[in-house]
Amino acid sequence: MMKRVLLLSKKGKGKNTLIAYLLEMGDYQVTSTQSGENGRKLFLADEYDLILINTPLEDEFGDETAAVVSSRTASGVIIFIKNSQVDSVSEKMEKAGVMVVGKPLVKGMLVQAVNFAQVVKQRIITLQRENERLAGRLDAVKAVNKAKWVLVKYLNMSEEQAHKYIERQAMERRMSKGEVARRILKTYRN
Repeated sequence: MMKRVLLLSKKGKGKNTLIAYLLEMGDYQVTSTQSGENGRKLFLADEYDLILINTPLEDEFGDETAAVVSSRTASGVIIFIKNSQVDSVSEKMEKAGVMVVGKPLVKGMLVQAVNFAQVVKQRIITLQRENERLAGRLDAVKAVNKAKWVLVKYLNMSEEQAHKYIERQAMERRMSKGEVARRILKTYRN
């Protein structure tokens, strides 16, 4: 499967080298721009598997764009910085979830960074899905608890009776307890 890459880099040898390395590494579709502003626009308009920022950019250094992009995506984000600047930028970038790679670039280092970024991306996606699943379960538990108290209030059931009623309705109607609870809440909303 083709991986989509957004490359932010000024024109020149560094940009050409990065593109050549990526094409040698695998099936990558590279979209590139020279400025942070255009990079943010492209990022907001489409999804990318990997975002590479080769500093400095035409309109900025690139670290702010890297931090913003990293906070708003599961994409792997790698920033390339001169070795002499790595120490001063690394802490800020690492806190933002951006991988820092020193320049001059070594192909083996790029391969490792790209592979690691892809592993991290998959891990983030897995955690996001788990978070959504748990949020859904929490919402269902909240709905069941509210529905129980609605049944207690309007039908004079005990809490235990209300709980059993919701469970029985869920089994008989082949629905989740959360769905039954939401219907009860909808019925007694007015």
